[in-house]
Amino acid sequence: MFALILSLLLTAITGARGAALQVAFECAAESALLSAFGEYNRELLDRYDVFFIDLSYLSNSPDPKNLEARLNEYFDDNFHPEKDTSFLFCSDPMDVKDTNVSLCEYELATDRFGKPFCDEVVEYMSNLTGLKDLEEMSNLITVWDSYDLDTERFSDERDKVLSQISPTEKDNWEQTVIKNKIRGLVYTDEMVFLMMGKDYLDLSKKQIDTAETLMFRSKEHGVNNFTEFDFNPTENILFCEYVMSKMGNYRNQKEESRLKCETEYIIFGSNCDLMNMNFSAKALWAVRTLANDITINASQDKIEKVKVVSEALSALLEIPEPVITQIIVFLWAELEGLTDVRDLIKGKRVPLIKTSDQMNLSLEGLMAYIEEEAESLAGEDENSDSGETIEGITLCYTDYMRIFLYMLPSPIKTYRTMDVIEFNLRDSGTGNEYFRFDVCASKIKAVFTVETGFDFRYVTEKKYSFF
Repeated sequence: MFALILSLLLTAITGARGAALQVAFECAAESALLSAFGEYNRELLDRYDVFFIDLSYLSNSPDPKNLEARLNEYFDDNFHPEKDTSFLFCSDPMDVKDTNVSLCEYELATDRFGKPFCDEVVEYMSNLTGLKDLEEMSNLITVWDSYDLDTERFSDERDKVLSQISPTEKDNWEQTVIKNKIRGLVYTDEMVFLMMGKDYLDLSKKQIDTAETLMFRSKEHGVNNFTEFDFNPTENILFCEYVMSKMGNYRNQKEESRLKCETEYIIFGSNCDLMNMNFSAKALWAVRTLANDITINASQDKIEKVKVVSEALSALLEIPEPVITQIIVFLWAELEGLTDVRDLIKGKRVPLIKTSDQMNLSLEGLMAYIEEEAESLAGEDENSDSGETIEGITLCYTDYMRIFLYMLPSPIKTYRTMDVIEFNLRDSGTGNEYFRFDVCASKIKAVFTVETGFDFRYVTEKKYSFF
């Protein structure tokens, strides 16, 4: 009977040991994951509110094996918290002989065109942005699309106008001169200097090395089998709001950043502030020209005045009156757009689609405006983006940047946003001089294994991510 009781007692002890080991195994695995994921990049979280584990751990040797080594260290320590203590003359009642953690899948921030980074941004912004903000932005995008306001359409319209006033072999000398002057007015890149005024020369001359950006350099890739890329319109709006809140722009420059016009870099992609603002001014001009063209064509009294001038010019240039009318309307819209861009850059608000009485230029002052423009740029006071609004939809400079961001393809927008963060963290002086997003992990799958001297062996597979 004693032998039977002793066997039953030993069997119960062995079963209890196995159950205790299984519980300890689960707790050790969870604790190891929590400890490893607790080593996220602090500077990245403090400045940009996203969680990622830097696989280089502030060194110049990024490797997923670094994270695997961290997991193994934490996992083993959880089974041997105090190695010098003993329990009933046994240093380890579970007799753990071997522990191992191996990464079988991991996802980097740049995988799937930066979708892991987008997911964290959207998660963060969804907790900050209200439903009303989303509805307002969605309504603005709907109105924008209904008017078909984009820079490509502007280029098509301008090319159409230029083709209609191209000099021909049949033209006499005077007709050729007049047509060339009109073409010069319609197509001139030097207008950007008039739009920016004296502020153009005060722009930052800082540059970045495009060879180091995510779009052009060789990137690391994760080993994963996670979900495919999916970026819906709501997430697009939230991502744009994140860029506007975290990145600087011409109207709201950040002193600690390498580029002062960060948002403009994300949209236009040039390596220096000067060129990005050049592209920004031209894009604004294109959009405002289209909007003003809509206003002028919708105003019957303005069209009638233009037709009077067109009829006089038609006989001289031997071009049909309707063609001359559209040329004058387009030129009028361009110069009106010039005043709009100057207002936007100085912080004022401009109606998305103006009414007839909101136009700044009259037909009579059209040619005079061109001559006097160079003298009118100096000495104007700047206003903030919260200036007086006109009844209807009015937009400021940052509103247009939001729209341009929304229209930008998501992978390009995501990579360039990550570029800005990379350069700023490298310059922060916090030990992140080697920081790279393509070696930052946010989601892993690992296999945990433990073996004991009592022939117990447990294996489990665990996935973990910040969100």
